[in-house]
Amino acid sequence: MIFSVVFLLACYVLLIIVIVRCADGRIGVNGLAGIRIPSIMATEQTWIVGHQAAKRPSLTGIYCAIICLLPTPFVPGEALQVVFLLGSCLIMLIGVIVGASAGSKAAKLVLATPY
Repeated sequence: MIFSVVFLLACYVLLIIVIVRCADGRIGVNGLAGIRIPSIMATEQTWIVGHQAAKRPSLTGIYCAIICLLPTPFVPGEALQVVFLLGSCLIMLIGVIVGASAGSKAAKLVLATPY
C-alpha cells in the first residue's frame, strides 16, 4: 500500500509542476502536457489564459487530494485504505475537471474578443 501512496504523491507533484509551468507560459502549446481542449490549444494566448484560469481550482483539488492521501498508510484495514486512495483520486479528478472547465471558458472569452 505504501507504494501506491508514494506513486500517487509523485504523480500529484508532477501535476502541480505541469499546471504551474503551463500557467506561466514555460510550457507552450503541445500535445502531451497541459489541458488539451481545442479552445485552449487554439493560440499561445488562449493556452496561457486558459491555464491561468484553471490553475487555482486544479491546484486546490490536488492539494486536497494530497491531504486525503497522506493518512492512508496509517488507516487500519486494507479496505479503508483503498477508500482513502480512491477518494484522493476522485478529489483530484474533480479539481482538474473544474479547472479545465474554467480554463475553457476563459479561452473561449479570449477567442470571442475582437482585436
